[in-house]
Amino acid sequence: MVEHNLAKVGVESSNLFARSNFSIPMKIFRHLAAAVVGLMVLGGAAQAAWRPVVFPAAEATLRAVATDGAGRILVGGSKGTLAESRDGGATWRLSAAPDGAALDFRGVALTGSRSAVAMSAGEAEAGRARLYVTGDGAVWRLAHETRRAGAFLDAVVFWDRRNGLVLSDPVDGRWLLLRTSDGGRSWRELPASFPPLRPGEAAFAASNSALFPGPGGRAWIVSGGEGGGRVFRSRNRGATWQVSGTPIAGGPNGGVFGGLALDARRAVIVGGDHKDEMRPGQGLAVTVDGGAEWTAVTGGAQPGLLESVGRLDRRTLLAVGPRGTSLSRDGGRTWSRVDAEAYHAVACARGRCVAVGAAGRVGVWTP
Repeated sequence: MVEHNLAKVGVESSNLFARSNFSIPMKIFRHLAAAVVGLMVLGGAAQAAWRPVVFPAAEATLRAVATDGAGRILVGGSKGTLAESRDGGATWRLSAAPDGAALDFRGVALTGSRSAVAMSAGEAEAGRARLYVTGDGAVWRLAHETRRAGAFLDAVVFWDRRNGLVLSDPVDGRWLLLRTSDGGRSWRELPASFPPLRPGEAAFAASNSALFPGPGGRAWIVSGGEGGGRVFRSRNRGATWQVSGTPIAGGPNGGVFGGLALDARRAVIVGGDHKDEMRPGQGLAVTVDGGAEWTAVTGGAQPGLLESVGRLDRRTLLAVGPRGTSLSRDGGRTWSRVDAEAYHAVACARGRCVAVGAAGRVGVWTP
């Protein structure tokens, strides 16, 4: 484990954007600085940008977001924050999970028109490794809790409305996976077959994308830490796995943070170092062979650490991090930095993208 657990990245990040105790002048300065950098980067280019959305829990650090692209947005974060919008972010409804006021919800997933799953990240021994479900977006119930020593939930994803996976940091030297086949109402440990983990290898619970799904039952796990910077891949819904190295270097506080499958053969991964967010080095890589080999993305300014990537349309991708957004208009082959807005996670559906970050920060991408 790195710093006992890599998944503890987050609320007390070294970057200024992750803090919520600024004075009013500092808040104004932050937004002016981001705007100036954005103008410098764009240099008069198209006015695509994040449109800020007023969020009712400004004290929360948000690291989980899901959207159906038709107005529904579900957000999770620190201080037990769970909030849903049905009108694209214009209005919000806060809800509370039972005994969840102190939890950090770093994973959310939509499983139906009104149903959803929320995952809390934290030490299992302290009662923080929990999964909740809702059928209406308002009332949540505890569906699963693990107290296994070393467990720390990193991400929750679904292939469809019923079948999903949860990733935990390694327990007894191997990844711990939980699986559901009933939309998250019940979970069981998946006895998967993994290649050996390296010492210090773990995952980041930074953006709910250290585990990400693909078509045909495919799944990927991305790792960080001293032995990290690798990608594990499965073609049978997590039963068996293979592993490959990547150009994104691991380290005590770095590695691959998240990824996105574009189809059965193409995927994008992002990463960096959360203690040195502007660390020189590779933060973007792509595969075109299903994950066996990963190629560094060269050219174009990258805004340091990137934590999450989303797909706006067939060719347009957005990667976000605490130092800014990168945009690709050719399916991930080339990228350009477009702003200095600080976000941790992004979710896209039906040509709409929503991003979330520290201090209750929510943005909707305006092409």
